[in-house]
Amino acid sequence: MTFSCRRLIVTHLGPTRSIIGIKQFFQKVIKGLVLAGGLYLFGVSLAACTQQGRYMETHEISSLKVVFVDAESLKELWESKTGQPGAQFQPWLQGNLASVKTVRGFYDFSTETLYCPKWNYEVCGHELHHAALGHFHPNN
Repeated sequence: MTFSCRRLIVTHLGPTRSIIGIKQFFQKVIKGLVLAGGLYLFGVSLAACTQQGRYMETHEISSLKVVFVDAESLKELWESKTGQPGAQFQPWLQGNLASVKTVRGFYDFSTETLYCPKWNYEVCGHELHHAALGHFHPNN
């Protein structure tokens, strides 16, 4: 930050003019300090929010069964276990467009069996989280 010191110079305009100049200068200094302090606190709080605390959780799954399965067989298994279709059209809220909601993997809590495509680590890892943590999707 830079401050102008020209207003501090006492001129021949009289004592009132010089006091106003000094007052304005100190108002700018205080405003700058408050702004700098606020930015500092914001930066510190932002840095604190982005750091995650260290943790270690242990989950033992004693009888987990993993079944690697292709997409068509996965849909058939889903339909036989839940009675729901493996693929559904989902209308969008606006317009005539729709999306298709397809089962990509699932965890059967009753048999402790995880069903997913063999090389899809994202889906298998997601279902493994269900095995360890239980239900965590909102009901829709």
